[in-house]
Amino acid sequence: MLLAIDTSTDWIGLALFDGTRVLCEQTWRSQHYHTTELVPAISELFARTRARKSDLTGLGVALGPGSFTGLRIGMGVCKGMALALRLPVAGVPSLDILAAGQPILRRPMIALLQVGRGRFAWARYTAANNHWSREGEVQVSDAREIAATISSPVYVCGEMGEEERRILGRKWKTARLASPAQSLRRPAVLAELAWQRLLEGKADDAAALSPIYVHTLSNVPE
Repeated sequence: MLLAIDTSTDWIGLALFDGTRVLCEQTWRSQHYHTTELVPAISELFARTRARKSDLTGLGVALGPGSFTGLRIGMGVCKGMALALRLPVAGVPSLDILAAGQPILRRPMIALLQVGRGRFAWARYTAANNHWSREGEVQVSDAREIAATISSPVYVCGEMGEEERRILGRKWKTARLASPAQSLRRPAVLAELAWQRLLEGKADDAAALSPIYVHTLSNVPE
């Protein structure tokens, strides 16, 4: 059984996955209370499913980019559990989690998430073999700068507020915006991706694993 933890932004996500079923999934918007909310929520997740931490065989964690504080808290809890319970851990870039949860389309996709001060970390993806693959580097821009790069049909998903949807919606002839529900990162998707990485023997070194902060975007793994 794998526990997935995503604290990349204000949206916190947790999921328990046994390889064939999502046993429990929880997503909520925290008002900057990651520190006090995360650990009790994990305990509640186990209580609700009547599972025990001793049932865990692995952990998955969202790497970012995103909120500096949120990422640090989620990573700290995950690493603490990995070292204390001697569990393998797989880190997954947060934009890849968002992309993996989207429908496969012919047009390319822009996935974005908030990194503060009106800015977004974003990347382009293309679909092939029923899978979204990131193309190029992750960038940081505001909504107007992202809109300026759109000149051909594209699907846009991610944490867009009313203002960002208005700005990007002006590109209605070329940009198709995902619904708010479709734009949420699902921790169950993170769980599936992490599970697969562990099956492939791609576990990360828990002690050395670190978040992807905005100033380290050149280190986003493929």
